[in-house]
Order: sequence, then C-alpha cells, then structure tokens
Amino acid sequence: MAADMLEEEEVLLSKDSALNLSDSEDDSAIKSTKIELQECHLRSVPVEEDGIPSQNSCGSIHVVFASIMASLGGVLFGYDIGIISGAVLQLRDEFCLSCSFQEMVISAMLMGAIAGSLIGGFLIDKYGRRLTIIVNTVVFLLGAVVLGLSPNYPSLIVGRLLLGFAVSLSATGECIYISEIAPHKKRGQLVSLNELGITLGLLLAYLVNYLFINVTEGWRYMFGLSAIPAAIQGVGMFFLPKSPRFLALTGKDAEAEEVLLKLRDGRKMQVHRELEKIKSSLSNEKEHSGLGLLSSSDNMRGRMFIGAGLVFFQQCTGQPNVLYYAPTIFEGIGFESDSAATLATVGLGCVKVVMTVITLCCVDKWGRRRFLLTGATLMGVSLLLLGIISHLNDHVYGSNPCQESVQCTQAATDLTNNFTIPYSTTPQVFIANESYTLSEAEWLSYYMDNYTAAPPEEPHVHIHGSTLGKIAAFTSLMLYVAAFGFSFGPVSWLILSEIFPASVRGRAISLATVLNWGTNLVVSLTFLNIIENIGVSWTFVMFSIVCAVSVIFIFFVVPETRGKSLEQISKELNNRSLKSGIRAYCKWLHCCNPLTGSPIKLPNYHRVQSTDSFNEIS
Repeated sequence: MAADMLEEEEVLLSKDSALNLSDSEDDSAIKSTKIELQECHLRSVPVEEDGIPSQNSCGSIHVVFASIMASLGGVLFGYDIGIISGAVLQLRDEFCLSCSFQEMVISAMLMGAIAGSLIGGFLIDKYGRRLTIIVNTVVFLLGAVVLGLSPNYPSLIVGRLLLGFAVSLSATGECIYISEIAPHKKRGQLVSLNELGITLGLLLAYLVNYLFINVTEGWRYMFGLSAIPAAIQGVGMFFLPKSPRFLALTGKDAEAEEVLLKLRDGRKMQVHRELEKIKSSLSNEKEHSGLGLLSSSDNMRGRMFIGAGLVFFQQCTGQPNVLYYAPTIFEGIGFESDSAATLATVGLGCVKVVMTVITLCCVDKWGRRRFLLTGATLMGVSLLLLGIISHLNDHVYGSNPCQESVQCTQAATDLTNNFTIPYSTTPQVFIANESYTLSEAEWLSYYMDNYTAAPPEEPHVHIHGSTLGKIAAFTSLMLYVAAFGFSFGPVSWLILSEIFPASVRGRAISLATVLNWGTNLVVSLTFLNIIENIGVSWTFVMFSIVCAVSVIFIFFVVPETRGKSLEQISKELNNRSLKSGIRAYCKWLHCCNPLTGSPIKLPNYHRVQSTDSFNEIS
C-alpha cells in the first residue's frame, strides 16, 4: 500500500513538473521527493491553500500526546472541584463543622484560585509554559497530601488553598501551552481536550464520592487519590517540548525551530514559514506592563473586554451553583437520600463529558460563536423552565439555611444516654477558624450550650407535586448542564487562549481568570441567601435573564476565530474596536439597517469596499 501511494505521488509530481522543468530536472525532483516521503514512512502529504504542506500523522503524534499530557491538569481541575461535594458530607461530622465552616472549606479553594490567578500569569510569561506546568504538579501533590492527612480544620483550609492555587495556574498554563503547539486548523479540538479533562475529572470525582461516601474516613481517600494524575503529569511533562512561541519570544529561534520541526514532522518549508510568522507577529506586538493590559495599545482594552465578559457570564449564568449544590438540587427533585443524590450527580457528569466530546469533534468545523450562542440560549430556556416548574409545584425552602449548628454523631448519641459524655484527651472546638483544646468541664459546658437544642432540619430543596413535574425539573437541569458543556465550558477557555498577544498571554488570561474565580466565589457564597430572600423560582428566572444578556454580548462582541492562526487573530484584533465589531454583526439584523444608512434614499449612492479588517471576521 505504501509503495502504491509513493508511485502515485511520483506520477502526480512528474506531471506537475513537466510544465516548468526539463526531463532531467523532473527526475531530480521526483528523487528528492521520494526521499522525503520515505523519511515520513511513505505517507503522502496534502497541500493546504497557502502552499504549506499540512501536518501528517507523524507530527500529529507528538502534538496529540503533548496535548493529552497537559490536559491531565484539566482532570485534576475537575476532580478537585467536584470531590468536595461528597467529602464535605463526612467532614461536617468528622470535625463538627457548622454550615459556615463548611462553606469556608468549599470557598477556600476559590480564594486560592484568585491568588493563583494574580501571580500565575507572571510565572507563565517569565519562566515558560512547560516549566510552570511541571512546578504546578508539585503544588497539586502537596495539596493532596495535606488534605489526605489533615488532623484538624485549619489544615483542611491550607490544603484547599493550595489546590485552589494549583487549579487556577493549571487552567491558564495548559490552555496556553496547547494553543501554542497546535496547528491552527486543529487548535480548537486540542485546546478543548483540557475541558474534556475537566469534565472527566468531575465525573471521576462523582464516582469516587459514591464509592467512599459510606466508608469510614472516606474523605481521606477522596482527597488523596488526586495525587496519582498529578504525579503522572509531572513526570510526563519532562519529556515534552517547550512552547515554540515562548522560545521565539525569549530569542531562542534555533530551539524554537527545532521544536517546530518535531511538532510538524520535519517539514522545513512549513516550519520556516510558521516561525517567520511568529517572529513577525512578536516584532509587531508591544511590550505591556500590568497597567498596559487595559490600555488602547494593540487594542488590549478591547481584548480584555471580550475575555472578561466571557468569564463573567460563564459564572453568573449559575454554573457554580449547579456544580457545588448538585446533590441538594437533586434531593429536591426526588433523590431524597445522600447516596441517591450523589449517584444522580454521576449522570450529570456523564452528560458533561458527552457534550464536551461533541464540542471537541465539531468546534473547528462549526465555529466558536455558533456553539456559544446556541448554548447560552438553551441555558436560558432551561433555567426559565426550572423557575416555572418550581413555582407551579409549590416550592418550599427552609428558612435560615446556613445558621444551624452541625452536630457530631457520637456527641448526639452520648447526650441521649443520660448526658454521659466520654472525654477524649484532646477535645477541640473551632471558633473563628482557630482550634482550641478544652478541659473536661469546659467541654461539657460548651456541649450543653451548643448542642442541647433539637437539631434543625438540614437545608435542602424540596419540590412538592406530581412525578411529571419532578421529571420535567430533572430534564431541564440536565439540559442546562448539557448546554453549558458545549458552550461556556470549553469555548470560553479556547477563546481566551487565542485572543491575546503571545508576549502578554499569560498575564492577560490570569487577569481574566481573577474575575472568573472572584465571580465564582461571590455567586457560590450568595446562592443560599438569594434563595432565602427571593425563592428558588425567581432565582432560576434571574439566571435565565443573565443568559439572555450573555447572548447579546456574544452576538455583538465575541469574534469568530475558527481556522485562523494566532498571529492572524492578533492582527485582526489590533485594529478592531467595539463599535466596528457591533457594526460588522449589525448588518445581519434588519432592525439595525438605519445605523448603516439606506442607499435607496440617497442619490448617486454607490457601495465601496470597507477597509475595516474586522469585517472579514465572520
């Protein structure tokens, strides 16, 4: 088969060469091409429109393997976010955590993520993408060990802070690394591997939660298992190439060319042209300081507006609440036990994985904007349906959901046995995040003051009504998760990795992710209070309105980057303004025609070709 392909290639080349070369030159060209084909395992190479040979499977192996290894950080990202939903059910009894302390355990990771976003970009831009990812796996390992061996509440907070820092740095570094090693026609698929890793991590976390939810100190296994993919990624990244764009940025052109030759399977002409484009783009880009990220130079202000808007709507459309409070919501629509609600979240994880796989296969064919617009619309519809269903089915939510005390199981048992409380050698109470050791008399006094009242019901959502209503609510929730899974989930990170100049890409994405994690923190901490004040129905309706606003933002502001090199995207965005972007997409709407003028009403009117480069963006 390989010989036949080589023979066919010789015939085609000989015919093409006959137009310009002599017979002796034809023979020479064919022999030269034959050698190149043999070096590439006798595989023919299709030619792209610009004359550059496209990447064959020889180079694809290196790119795909590097992308998969980097995407293990996405698995850690998703796992460490999802695992807390099951672990906290055991932690509250193990450490006698009140509801506010439980929220602190969950939110500590978000606080660490904000810190990671603030300094992670500088590390990525200064020390490189690959080295930062390797160091970050050490932080993942340290966080897993601290959490798995935690003897008290403060150590839990420290472990969660470490994981938050690592998760944030992972989200930024890996997307940048993959986008800079990938060929532009496959960049969407390869960068989406990171989001696929996140969804697989979430699914794995939900499965581990279900397996260990009834195991004594199962939370230690839940946290500790994340060390395995962290170790694999740390070792694997040592054998992967550095980012060629970072090497060119630091003046290491020879090393950048060597890396590109490996990633593009030794195609010298393709590598030469790609490296020249990278160097040309870098020479045209200006150096930006921290404040320069918000300047008008290179349209950084406009780029940051796109990135900030995407991450803002990614969080404010309600995704964190579904992620962190999924078992609570499932209990409300019919899954009444902890194990059943935890098992139901596995179905949620499966839906996210399936939708991400679909995006992975189609994002480079259908485009980023189409996925975002469709997903945001479906999210708004599903949330509106959830609000209507909750209202029609007589939704009830307990008051003061986060003010009750959580009781230790053993202490509650001892109270019923004539108040005989066994005194351990180091009984502890946690006040204002500090641990205090009490004497036996102090422990008895503290216990009588805080745990003698009848335990209030645990906060949960409960929907009264028909089975049909519960099925409809469950279906709407799954539709929401599916829509997020093929829109804001993978596509937001993909566009963030594409729209910023290489010299400032790490810092710019980090600044955007500060807003991402900060918004996530605010939305998560206020969710229960919002429900208490306006009810679940209006909470869902509020999120659906935010989805509608996001559709408007995406339509008028977010550009299409499909099929374009990073250098081409940067060049187009340099000359783009918000006004020109709105004008470019406004022509699609008949209601906006008055903004561009009517040729029918003007005499001697004739159309001219627009010089606005952004009009080329479809």
